[in-house]
Amino acid sequence: MAHPRNAVSDSSLALALLLGLGLAAAPTSTFAAPDDDDDDLVLEDDDDEGYDDDLDGEDDDENLGDDDEPEEENPFDDDGGSSASASGSVSLGGADGKAKRTKKKRKPREKKPKVKDERPFFERYKPTNHMLNVGGYIGVFWRGNNHGLFDRGIGPQPQVDRSNLSLGFRLEYMPIPYVGLGFETGGMPTSSPSEGNARAGFYTARVHVVGSLPYRLAPTLAVGGGGIGLRSRNSDILNGSDGAFHWGPGAKFYINDWVAVRVDGRHIITGNGIDNRRVHHGELLFGAEVNLRLTKWVGADYRAKRTDSDGDTIADYYDECPDEPGGDDNGCPLNRDSDNDGVADRRDKCPNEWGDSANGCPVPDMDGDGILDPDDECEEQAENYNGFDDTDGCPDELPEEITQFEGVVEGIYFDSGRSSIRRASRPTLNEVADVMKKYPSVKVSVTGHTDSKGDHDSNVSLSQARADAVRDYLVDKGIEESRITTDGRGPDEPIADNKTKKGRSKNRRIEFKILQ
Repeated sequence: MAHPRNAVSDSSLALALLLGLGLAAAPTSTFAAPDDDDDDLVLEDDDDEGYDDDLDGEDDDENLGDDDEPEEENPFDDDGGSSASASGSVSLGGADGKAKRTKKKRKPREKKPKVKDERPFFERYKPTNHMLNVGGYIGVFWRGNNHGLFDRGIGPQPQVDRSNLSLGFRLEYMPIPYVGLGFETGGMPTSSPSEGNARAGFYTARVHVVGSLPYRLAPTLAVGGGGIGLRSRNSDILNGSDGAFHWGPGAKFYINDWVAVRVDGRHIITGNGIDNRRVHHGELLFGAEVNLRLTKWVGADYRAKRTDSDGDTIADYYDECPDEPGGDDNGCPLNRDSDNDGVADRRDKCPNEWGDSANGCPVPDMDGDGILDPDDECEEQAENYNGFDDTDGCPDELPEEITQFEGVVEGIYFDSGRSSIRRASRPTLNEVADVMKKYPSVKVSVTGHTDSKGDHDSNVSLSQARADAVRDYLVDKGIEESRITTDGRGPDEPIADNKTKKGRSKNRRIEFKILQ
């Protein structure tokens, strides 16, 4: 029986065959590899394991075993019933055909290390300018016995409890740490035994000036005025009020920048007692409050944080040199040298104090002897500057070898009326030279003197010449000339009577003095 050709079926088979051949020809080049720098997408190629290569369109019947029956031929095919099948598969990342995306691990957030507050305990959290304090209190209220807080037109003073619980609210504004304004209001529930235990309540509202000290544990004092009253809905007589003056000391402790606790006393005074005398009430209050430091939003600090006078992008509030454009983190010029010691402030450990050390600080001199500690062999003992070893920084005594030549030196002789030194003087002067060589730090002054015989000016010149002669002798023996100074005093400083021969002999002399 003949059947008509199925055109749709033939065209479908041909299309499938062409698609399968195309995929089989280049399966691995169909998908581009990811860029080298894209680490998230991983494409896995299983060496063509995911592809079906049997897309040649040939009859596979010849591969069947003897016992296998071939597929039934299609009687409508012109090519004698040969059948074609097309199949193809593409694998991305294995047989599942899925692209795997590796997940980036998030780095854990680094916790900022806690900065230890190095300030002393009572220096922390001190009050600042522009603080708004909001809080509440609980305490005890004691009424005065002669109070007039009732309706006197109804009857005599009713009985009410002597002491009562006090609860209230307070608000303070401190423009500076030392003084501010405060407001308090509170209620004190009570009852009246004489009115059948009728319930009532004292109440108060007051304002005051608050004085304080800028410490973490701060003493306070409040002085002000307001009103105090008694009110009841159960008894008409339990209603009345008076104006009041109050004052009271207190103390406040700042737990941190935001919270403080406090204790306060209040002495409340009214002038309308039943005996026409003043009435004294009292309160002891314990409270806590929240401290809002408004300098972040108001005041000079607020303006400074938003002002940059020198245009260096560092706000005046943080700028240590607000009127000079700076290049460092402090807002100061990089080459700024406030103390003019040659060390720039950014490297100067003592920027406001002239220093002669490499770090810009003064080299210390513990004993104040003018010899700096690095050069002072006795840092805690002052040099006594006696002309002997005056540069070591230690106190010392002149050796006896030196002191024997201090003052009038016997054994130095000159020719009469002349400055030439006699031979007999050489042993003495040689000994002086030897001592000065042994102690090279010693400097001396040589002074010549004469008697009063002859012309005064000539004697002065002669005494100077004799002192110079002694110096020249010592220089010839190897003593540096800079260590010796000379002077001639003539007859002006006698040590004996010039009227006698013996006295005049004593006045003709050479004196040595150790210079400091």
